[in-house]
Amino acid sequence: MRRIAALAFAIALGGCATQFYGSPKVDKGPAGCKTACDAWGMELAGMVKMGEYSDGCICQVKPAASAAPSGREGASIPAAAGVYVQMQAAAAAAANEQEMQRHGTIPAPIGVR
Repeated sequence: MRRIAALAFAIALGGCATQFYGSPKVDKGPAGCKTACDAWGMELAGMVKMGEYSDGCICQVKPAASAAPSGREGASIPAAAGVYVQMQAAAAAAANEQEMQRHGTIPAPIGVR
């Protein structure tokens, strides 16, 4: 029984070893990050400092060449604004109708007197 416990303990200790490769710091700071991101075909988005012993780079995919959105992307913002305005108008109309019903001032349908 003691042999099994000792073997299990030895296996557990061996599985906890962690090894790190490479430098924990970015050589040359932001310039080193820019070089690394450029090598991957990306652009530098930021850096992160993880305590006194480690830092790293944050790279992002380069944006498309066209600066102005076109096609569906360009139309989505005005369309969303239009939907929002319609929703606000419908909510205001419903609130107005409820108020008129509460006070007993329901207007007659068009063409009926």
